[in-house]
Amino acid sequence: MEITVKKNHLVNGLQKIQYILEKTSALQYSQNILITAADDILSIIACDIDCSAKATLPSTIKEAGTICVNGKKIFEIIRNLDDEDIVIKKDGEENLVTIKGKKSFFHILSAKWEDFPVLNFDPPDDYFTIEAATLKNLIERTIFSVARISDPRYNLEGIYVEVGPEAEEEEAAEEQDALLTFVSTDGHRVSVAKTDKIDGHIQLGENRIFSRKSLVEIKNVFDDEEKLKISFTGNDVYVTGETFIMVLRLLKGNFPDYRKMIPTTFSHEIQLNREDFLRILRRMNVLAYDKYKGIIMSFSENKLTININNPEMGNAQEDMQIPYHGEPFTVSFNIRYLLDFLQVSTAEHINLFVSGGMQPCIFREEGNDNYLNGVMPMKS
Repeated sequence: MEITVKKNHLVNGLQKIQYILEKTSALQYSQNILITAADDILSIIACDIDCSAKATLPSTIKEAGTICVNGKKIFEIIRNLDDEDIVIKKDGEENLVTIKGKKSFFHILSAKWEDFPVLNFDPPDDYFTIEAATLKNLIERTIFSVARISDPRYNLEGIYVEVGPEAEEEEAAEEQDALLTFVSTDGHRVSVAKTDKIDGHIQLGENRIFSRKSLVEIKNVFDDEEKLKISFTGNDVYVTGETFIMVLRLLKGNFPDYRKMIPTTFSHEIQLNREDFLRILRRMNVLAYDKYKGIIMSFSENKLTININNPEMGNAQEDMQIPYHGEPFTVSFNIRYLLDFLQVSTAEHINLFVSGGMQPCIFREEGNDNYLNGVMPMKS
């Protein structure tokens, strides 16, 4: 094999592939990449147990062929070369790959490409399309509520994805635009983000659980401006961009009915300025630590008083003017849960809906019905 490729194209493809490579796996193939040159197209393939990916880029091919090399090492070498054009060459049965610029060259050992897993990158015909920026926004607004530990009844270690109309009755559903819904919960909070900005052939009712790792990889490798095709087959999902395709293994198990976690009746509704509220909580968070991370929010006429008390560090209190005219009441929350929501929200105002007792409280962006966070109150 012998090819010439632009450094910027090669670095871009190899950089995206780095997110797929396993850093600590004992499986040799999960640290190697497969590079194939044919028909003036260079393809770079990587895989681990739960994900595989292929980047394609233009190149000048003098001799077609395939090589298998350590993905991290070849990326570090090429990234640090000063040349605009890079030559990659392997002669016959030799196990050395040459990487050459104008003034320098490297020889690195190659592995048997025949030992690399055979992968399928042909997505199914049924798919829907979505802008990468929209998909990333759904991920950012839900990923922080994914559980860190397993639950014996449900799989909460990923984001539940629902494709279909919101209405449950068939006739009403047919009249609605299709919705893509992302849901995550760790048992103490629930995040729900939706969008109707999807097009294409959609299999209604396809409900899947994406792993946290796969969603982080999607965020890292696709540019915001790209139009992505999403398709499902068996236990895999294909995410296809302009020059990059990922095949992700979905998580097995059941996800709880998130609709039952969201109250429909409330005793109080309060509007809060998001930036003002966020700044106060960031100051309070200085004293939050381990078991002392609860804040007490006391509502009275036109005023919210926020307290935090950490016996090992100290305490703090701050008042905030709000348009509230009801009976005084108090509610407590884990400060981390509120910060996670406020930091990804972009709204000027948020609305807090309180049911009372130990029922979840709902935070919504004002004027946006497609995003909410439910948070269980803490015992005061």
